[in-house]
Amino acid sequence: MNPTATNSAPALPFGRRPRTTVAVIATLVLALELAAALATLDGDPFAPVSGWGATRPTDTLALALVVVGCSALYWCRTRPLTALSAATASYAVFMLLGHELGLFLAPMTALYAAAVLGISRIGSLTAGLTAYAASLYWVFERTATVADPGAALLAWVAFSTVIGVFFAGPYVAGELVRLRRLLTAGPGPSPAQHAATT
Repeated sequence: MNPTATNSAPALPFGRRPRTTVAVIATLVLALELAAALATLDGDPFAPVSGWGATRPTDTLALALVVVGCSALYWCRTRPLTALSAATASYAVFMLLGHELGLFLAPMTALYAAAVLGISRIGSLTAGLTAYAASLYWVFERTATVADPGAALLAWVAFSTVIGVFFAGPYVAGELVRLRRLLTAGPGPSPAQHAATT
């Protein structure tokens, strides 16, 4: 089996100009995430309930993680697993360090791309669970100082549900798009088979 078969994919799912499409998406995600990170420099800390744990201020490391995670999306068409791994790792480190809630778009977009291309479900599941686990740790750190157990429980339920949808939603949507294309196009080579012959 070709070793690159699980990490390469055909360009068709990204339209007639896949390089341009991917570049525009990656640039847009990078711009949005950088703007969100920079906005926290002057804004009030996020605190939905009394006693919410403090977050780490946005610093050079946080901005570097945003740039690395979002820039990985430029390769989500040609090296989807590499892009997904880099985006997920950047997000996980960002959350584990306790920065303000953010950088969701990079792993979400990479998960969608991996699903559309039909690339390694195990790799996608691992990335999704890694991002989700890092998010839950972030919630744990924030709610550990909340005195009201009811408020803490509500925060747990709300954040775990919303974040779960954030990561499961794009992947499910990507799978649906891929399956629709397969049904429309009929039988043909899979992304792995295509990569093995190119």
